[in-house]
Amino acid sequence: MYGLEAIAAANGWMITVVGAGIVFAGLVLLATALTHMPKLLQAWDNRREILARKPAPAPGPAERITREPAAIPAEKAPFQLTPEQLEAVRYFRWITDRLGEPFSLPALLEQAEKRGIARPFSRLDLFLRREIIIEDRGEGRGFYRWNEGIALPPVFEAESD
Repeated sequence: MYGLEAIAAANGWMITVVGAGIVFAGLVLLATALTHMPKLLQAWDNRREILARKPAPAPGPAERITREPAAIPAEKAPFQLTPEQLEAVRYFRWITDRLGEPFSLPALLEQAEKRGIARPFSRLDLFLRREIIIEDRGEGRGFYRWNEGIALPPVFEAESD
């Protein structure tokens, strides 16, 4: 008996599948270990400080009632935009004025890339997360418009001396 028949008779296919699974699991474990290596090394360097920390005592009943409210998540907190981000808002508004509202995101990104706006995908993602640009309701689902309820500061040009 030779070839594929010999492999099948000796359970060679099952051994191959199990071996490939073991190799894959080992590679996943190695990749995970390498990914977390900087954190592990930092923890090893700071082990004395970590072990010296004492856990905070549990709050008593009176402290539970008078404790301050939880912090507002970063995405919902009042936000500030950098001058570069405000400039990007101005460019995106200029593009959407020509596209008309409501506008599609792919068309907006295509025009932004053609105009050479720096990092248009990340800028648009920021505007969507901060709800500067919102999805249209009703029949316009899938299209977007500017959120008129958000007042953004004007963009100031840098003064030259």
